[in-house]
Amino acid sequence: MADENKIMVDGQELNDVSGGAASSGFYMTVGDCGGGYLALRPEPTWDQYHELAQLYPGYTVFTYGATTNGTGYKGIPCSYTYVCFNNMWGWVNSAYVK
Repeated sequence: MADENKIMVDGQELNDVSGGAASSGFYMTVGDCGGGYLALRPEPTWDQYHELAQLYPGYTVFTYGATTNGTGYKGIPCSYTYVCFNNMWGWVNSAYVK
């Protein structure tokens, strides 16, 4: 899992993003998504055509706690958390994981 530190976000390494890469990770659970699913995305930006996976309420994801600002639906600013699901690393809207 050392490769996650090589991910770049707007020119920043993951461990430079707010929250950083901790020495040990932890698990978070996907919460209520308003009747739908939470998309795992390659970038911290809402884009209906770029989803790595669909995460439904109750799913568990692994994270080191790195977060960054991004844009949500209709360009509304929101926070994203960098997580791993089924061996795929990507970004999810922080409002829906706890």
